[in-house]
Amino acid sequence: MAKKTTTAKPATKKPAAKSTAKKTTTIKSATKPAAKKVTAKPAAKPEVKKATEISVSGNKKIGTLQKEFNKKFPYLQLCLFYSYMRNESSKTQLPEDKTLASVRRADSGGDISISGNKKIKSLEKEFDTVFGLYAQVCYYNPEGKGFYTSGSADEKTLAAFNAECEARGCVKGKYR
Repeated sequence: MAKKTTTAKPATKKPAAKSTAKKTTTIKSATKPAAKKVTAKPAAKPEVKKATEISVSGNKKIGTLQKEFNKKFPYLQLCLFYSYMRNESSKTQLPEDKTLASVRRADSGGDISISGNKKIKSLEKEFDTVFGLYAQVCYYNPEGKGFYTSGSADEKTLAAFNAECEARGCVKGKYR
């Protein structure tokens, strides 16, 4: 009988060792993909947040700024002028191939951040304060006639006024 017991014990130990090895392999392979997913998700979220604001510095070309602005607010246009043109009846926009630093007032400089929750009047005032430039947010009605914002429209945020222009059927995608 001792021989039967001895023979039975090694047979029992061998399958147990095999099943333990399989469980360990299964646990390791299940753990590795979960760790990769957790690491990859947080890295993608901050990039989306950075894209929601437009950063404006003196090195930025006017045409690039206007395109970025129109991409974010497709029913609006950012028009930039020399400050002396504020009271002129006919205004000529600044050349799009120039940088803000090359056209700004000599005693000015700094950065501006443009986001959807910024009021139109605040943005226009910031361009005057930071760069010494006259800025106007504009739009084109459904017939294609251009307008500067004024009065109650200047009290609205860029995102709200863009949505209002979309609802009214204004012209989309005109940046200059």
